[in-house]
Amino acid sequence: MTEASGHVLRLLQPVSGTRVRAHHIDRKVQEMQASEDCPKLESKNSFDGEFLTLKMLEERHVFTTNEGLRPENVLKNRYRNILPYDQTRVVLRDSGKESDYINASYIRASRFSDSSSSVQSSNESLHSVQSLILRSEIKKPTPLVSKSLSDDALREVKMSIKLDKLNGNFTGDVVKDKVYIAAQGCLPHTKDDFWRMIWQEDVRIIAMITNETENGKKKCERYWPLSGQEERFGSLVVKSIAETQYEDYLLREWDASDDHACRTIYQYQFTAWPDHGTPTEPDGVLNFIRDINRRMHQIRQDKNPPEQNVLCVHCSAGVGRTGTFIVLDMLIDKIKSSGFNCDIDVHSTVRLARAQRSGMVQNKQQYRFIYLALQDYMDNKNLKVKKKVYTSEA
Repeated sequence: MTEASGHVLRLLQPVSGTRVRAHHIDRKVQEMQASEDCPKLESKNSFDGEFLTLKMLEERHVFTTNEGLRPENVLKNRYRNILPYDQTRVVLRDSGKESDYINASYIRASRFSDSSSSVQSSNESLHSVQSLILRSEIKKPTPLVSKSLSDDALREVKMSIKLDKLNGNFTGDVVKDKVYIAAQGCLPHTKDDFWRMIWQEDVRIIAMITNETENGKKKCERYWPLSGQEERFGSLVVKSIAETQYEDYLLREWDASDDHACRTIYQYQFTAWPDHGTPTEPDGVLNFIRDINRRMHQIRQDKNPPEQNVLCVHCSAGVGRTGTFIVLDMLIDKIKSSGFNCDIDVHSTVRLARAQRSGMVQNKQQYRFIYLALQDYMDNKNLKVKKKVYTSEA
């Protein structure tokens, strides 16, 4: 936009865009819901409209899946159409004569927080404009608050800045430089490969977002020992230490060891998330995410922490529930690091995840759930106390 005076005016909020200030998420959700309920409103601003553009953008990817299609690897895929990109797959090292293939992908959020990222905001793809007034003739730093703000908006910005200071930007349990591994659920003949990957990548926490069997179908083989027992997987011996049942998830603690070292590994299994769907309420998922991040932060304080903060996430296919969890965790980390007044972009973050593993966040319901969970998070409903049902120790 250009004023009559010739000054270039850029809007604080994008036009028909997907980027939003975190503390405005409630307004954004209401607008998108209104677009869903009223067909006369612009459909691209709805949950369905945003989600549909993802498929069009993903079709532009030029990544290959050759390794997953090799004859010796085909039977290692749970689903024929869910394959890792060759460019981002986890490669099992020191394989010798064995295959180095596992259906798992690295998902990195580093480019997400980098303003120079080659992954551009979705707002650009939706022909929107953003940010503050630019005056070409004045080469001074842009003021925090520009004249495009009304008095009411000015008060709101000041309140947001105050909130960020009061809350300390929630940096206490932020896990920096987090790397995700998105994986499929184990098959009977891939459990040893799964543990090779866990040991190789020095994973200390596994987030499992499926039940072993759902609606009569096997979704994931049990790759851990029963409570109080131990089991061998390839060169590793895994011993059950403790299990704790919460309202929506289980926490299992194991000791895994080879001939040279022993590591404690925690598995968080969320049991109330239906396949291809979403939980009824976001509270349980937010508690699940909070506990996992708290544990990762604690592990960083140990005497011998892992070199990288790697979180392995899997469901059955490793794209739907897994992608929803990872995108939501990325965005919550952004809010905790940068405060309530930061910009967040669900659409762009899903694009980033899909650029590293195809099909992440599988359907509109899961895409909508990310928005609803962020709305709930900003309302501080996630501070509800979790309910412990029982704890058993070996």
